[in-house]
Amino acid sequence: MRVKLTVDGTCHDLDVDPRRTLADVLGTECGIAGCRVACSDGTCGNCAVTVDGDAIRSCLMLAVQADGLPVSSRCAVG
Repeated sequence: MRVKLTVDGTCHDLDVDPRRTLADVLGTECGIAGCRVACSDGTCGNCAVTVDGDAIRSCLMLAVQADGLPVSSRCAVG
């Protein structure tokens, strides 16, 4: 499935499996090394990013859900 992700101001036009998480796509397709998955169930917050202004756990969001939305890898979850 084609998705367009704008990550930290850079546009990525990608063909991704609809079952892939945003965390996986950010790390492998967009080169965002700071997006780390530690728990895979959203409890640790290591994979936190901002999507359209909202802090989310990228291991719980599918990449296709972020299609067309601005993503920032700089997110402080406290």
